[in-house]
Amino acid sequence: MDEKELLIIEIANFAEYVLARKTESGLPIENFAKMVDMTKGEISKITNQQRKSVSVHSFHKIAIYSGDIIENVIKAVYTHRNLELKTGEEIEERTNFGIFMRDEVEVQGKNMFDYILNKTGIEKKRLTDIYYNGGLPEPYELILIEKATGRETGELIKKFVTAYPIKKKGE
Repeated sequence: MDEKELLIIEIANFAEYVLARKTESGLPIENFAKMVDMTKGEISKITNQQRKSVSVHSFHKIAIYSGDIIENVIKAVYTHRNLELKTGEEIEERTNFGIFMRDEVEVQGKNMFDYILNKTGIEKKRLTDIYYNGGLPEPYELILIEKATGRETGELIKKFVTAYPIKKKGE
């Protein structure tokens, strides 16, 4: 399956997940939206599959604020995506300048771009976009990075959405 097909499935799965969480809460949509710190319109766009992707902020808010855990939403949404880390991949060798930068500039010398690229299988262009060009990571990308760096499931998602909350109008 290509990336576009996976996104279509994930958007549909996330819509089903949100509807299930809303139903389980027993709340009308307005109250459910308040509970998960979102607007009724945002919830409607998700459940009507009017989004281009699954937002990491919505993913986190709906799971956590509705009383669920990240592992459950991962299982519900990413049914067709391989979230296993790659093994046996060789990291591209650096030039002398690249080695100098790694040894003298990069902090800790581990979990760097090349490592993440090779362990997660995230395409280089996509990883470059989210590292350097202002793109936002998809939840599954953060999940893969968590696995690659030995983090707890949901740890980076929580840190990211806390550090970079969505600004509401007027803020």
